[in-house]
Amino acid sequence: MATLALTQPKTVRVNRTQFREHLRAKLDEAKGRTVIEISGVNDEGERVLLDRSYFDDLMWSVRSLIETLEITSDRKLFQQIMNAAATLEDDTRLGKLHSFEEAFPVEEE
Repeated sequence: MATLALTQPKTVRVNRTQFREHLRAKLDEAKGRTVIEISGVNDEGERVLLDRSYFDDLMWSVRSLIETLEITSDRKLFQQIMNAAATLEDDTRLGKLHSFEEAFPVEEE
């Protein structure tokens, strides 16, 4: 799922009574990027119902973001990556790099 779609879900707001009365319909409605917000008496009592695949996509994006932040916050590592990136085109053209298939061959069974 595209990042923009992950950050802009369709939200359907219901109160707890409506949710209980229409439980099956609301569970079915929470598909894709449609999120059901169940209101509570206060902010602490609010709940959110969402599709498992949408949740998995959100978690994958969060993990990716954390990994990116960890890499970019490590100045030494990030500088090494940037230095290597500057020579990638030339190294590729000169045949100094291995393809993914060469580096990680698939073993035949």
